[in-house]
Amino acid sequence: MSYKAKYTSLAWSDALTAAIYFDRVIPTNIPDVTMRGPDDPVYYEVLKEILPETLVDPSTKTGLSQSIITYVAYFYLTFPAAGGVYSLAGGETLEQRRDSRMPEFLKAFGALVESSRMNDFSVYGAPLSVPQETDSADPCLILSNLDLIDTTKLSWRQVLELRRDVDAVERLRNLRRMVYKDYSGKSEAYIREDLEFRISEYESATRLWGLPLQKGVLEIAMTGDALMAMGAATALTLFGAPIAAAAAAGGAIAIGKAALAIAQRKRDIDLERRRNPVAYLVKLQQMAGDVA
Repeated sequence: MSYKAKYTSLAWSDALTAAIYFDRVIPTNIPDVTMRGPDDPVYYEVLKEILPETLVDPSTKTGLSQSIITYVAYFYLTFPAAGGVYSLAGGETLEQRRDSRMPEFLKAFGALVESSRMNDFSVYGAPLSVPQETDSADPCLILSNLDLIDTTKLSWRQVLELRRDVDAVERLRNLRRMVYKDYSGKSEAYIREDLEFRISEYESATRLWGLPLQKGVLEIAMTGDALMAMGAATALTLFGAPIAAAAAAGGAIAIGKAALAIAQRKRDIDLERRRNPVAYLVKLQQMAGDVA
């Protein structure tokens, strides 16, 4: 299994799934980046955020390099049905169009790959006759092939927001490091089962993590400082101070200590959630509506 700081995918299909695990994605099937819902951005806005920087050009109208613009044009010329065009002029069939335009399309594809200047990338979504072994794949490719997330329930808007989230990016890196360290040479079936087990353990733990917060309030309420504060409030009342003022003077000590302790507990829990390698997968499942 190979490990790199950054991963790029040539996505033969399902570019959205590739985009949740890879740093950069070059989609070959352009309809993959079209709008899935009314709130999704247009295709070139998606491409600008997932493509390698070498294929982005702010000087063009769409912000894309000429090589990707040309590729998109030849894609729809060669496969018009992908754009909803099923009837061609002059009686030309879709198969005839595909065959006649294929040389130009392949030339545009070659120019796209060359201009990306990506010498090391993973091919995702290609129908391979022989399954790729996990010991020769990278962590992103392994994760993309596990089908742990129902990406049909995700929108491009959600995915792009996730990719901009600094905490989410760090969680993804934690996950990729774990896959590289723990699963080299393991079968996809084993990796899937073990990750599902870890996700289940994480979800059980997060439910328990909330208990210390409730317990902390009760513990602090029974500490010597809190009892002393209550005693001070009683004494002030006996010496003629208004009840509200006495309560404020005595209760402020206990409330302040409780707030500090609970805040520290919440920070500890948030840190544990960020460090857990499967936190990224749980976040994706929540986005897809698979878990509460």
